[in-house]
Amino acid sequence: MKKLILVSAAILFSIGSFAQADTTKRKMDHDKKTNKVENSMNHRTTDKSHPDGVMMHDGKMMMVKNGKMTMLDKDMTMDNGTKVMSNGTCVKKDGSKMMMKEGEHMDMSGKMNHMKDSKMKRDR
Repeated sequence: MKKLILVSAAILFSIGSFAQADTTKRKMDHDKKTNKVENSMNHRTTDKSHPDGVMMHDGKMMMVKNGKMTMLDKDMTMDNGTKVMSNGTCVKKDGSKMMMKEGEHMDMSGKMNHMKDSKMKRDR
């Protein structure tokens, strides 16, 4: 009879300890899911239709950062060494110059693209 009570107590103790560990794991999983949802909601608030860089928009040089455009007020150097000036002049690392045209976009690596859709949110 003593052995039966001892075995029963050991089984109940084991079940109790596993049940507590399971709820802790469930709480941690719930917290991870909540963080993923919050992070995905934060990413939706920015418009990533244009990559970070600079572009000519309405005859003005604009800096694109996190999907928002602001006026380019100082010279900027891209990753490949191209220097972009606030008047739209670009000086490549080899010294050659070019003027950006309306709708042209240069990403941070220095690659030039022509953007068809240049309607973006503008910070003032």
